[in-house]
Amino acid sequence: MSRKARKPGRRRPRQAEEKNGNAELVAVLPMDIQIGDRFTDAEGEWEVVSHPATLHGAKSLRARVRRTGPPANERAVTWPAHVRVEIRRDQTP
Repeated sequence: MSRKARKPGRRRPRQAEEKNGNAELVAVLPMDIQIGDRFTDAEGEWEVVSHPATLHGAKSLRARVRRTGPPANERAVTWPAHVRVEIRRDQTP
């Protein structure tokens, strides 16, 4: 019986799922972020309102985000391309 060894550096996609109503917590790379995804930082909960755009030779990505609750304000967020971001994504029925 022969077993294939996994190549070093190859990881299975890590998805930490947490059921929260119709949303699940998922760790994704910034290039996989979609409009409508939500994340939380020190300032509160934010919702992505634009597709990520690449910067610096695709080494970082920037997206516009809007605060979900009052006061509703908008800003740009930049993530390094290799760091996973934990977001909440609504499940499609």
